[in-house]
Amino acid sequence: MMLDLIGVLAIGLIAAFVLSYAAKRGFFSTSSFQTWLFPIRWYHAAIAFAAYFIVILFGLPLLALFFKNQGNSLSSIGNASWLNFLTSCMIALCLGIYVLCLPKGIFKNLWRRSDSNSYSQDFRFAMIAWLVSFPLVIFINQLADYLLHTLFQVPILPDQLAVRFLKMTFQTPLYLFLTVITIVIAAPLIEETMFRGFLQSFIRQHLGPKSAICITSFCFSFFHYSPEQGLANISIIISLFILSCFLGFTYERRGSLAAPIALHGFFNAINVLNLYFLGGFPKGPL
Repeated sequence: MMLDLIGVLAIGLIAAFVLSYAAKRGFFSTSSFQTWLFPIRWYHAAIAFAAYFIVILFGLPLLALFFKNQGNSLSSIGNASWLNFLTSCMIALCLGIYVLCLPKGIFKNLWRRSDSNSYSQDFRFAMIAWLVSFPLVIFINQLADYLLHTLFQVPILPDQLAVRFLKMTFQTPLYLFLTVITIVIAAPLIEETMFRGFLQSFIRQHLGPKSAICITSFCFSFFHYSPEQGLANISIIISLFILSCFLGFTYERRGSLAAPIALHGFFNAINVLNLYFLGGFPKGPL
């Protein structure tokens, strides 16, 4: 346990150094937080989330029924990989069609603020944001796990569902490829459109950008709650809240939805590589 604590504190020192350096370099400046208001209403955000849950509640069972009628076992990791991949594609398609059907003023501003016109700078800022946020998110996750082990005497905390599923695909390249595409591309695109694009934009026009970031991050972190994860939900939710604050900050700082999508994708990609090559040490959420 002492070695575990030393490891956690070491990551904490790295995170503190990175945050201090980033602050001195002006990374956390909010001077670019402009009045970024456009006519987005509550029902615009509600429909986006409804599209997600409709696919989960109806599209996923229909796909599962199709696989079952084809004589395939739904317990197969291969079929589960295809189900997750196709479900994500359906959600992304529904959200894409919905966004394109929105009035032009909403779609254009939701995706990009008028003063933001460089995708290369979006991706550059997303990479810097990853370098700043990654040590802190890992530290918070490791510290929460350590405290849970110490306070509740839990020998092993269950993995996050996405992590558990990803590990089961490691032996089959096709299933690993489908799962990686789902985690690294589809999930960031879907979740950032829903939470940053719609929810944060709606809250911003009523409470301002800082409150919008915090409230959206709270919703985002609990969106990943699952009963199967048990006490591990605590560390997952706390660390995802921190990550989500960086995602929301990136959206406001760059004024472009491409930036948090890229940051989210970078974060998930590094964690996938970490799991595949290092077995998930240090542990981080997906």
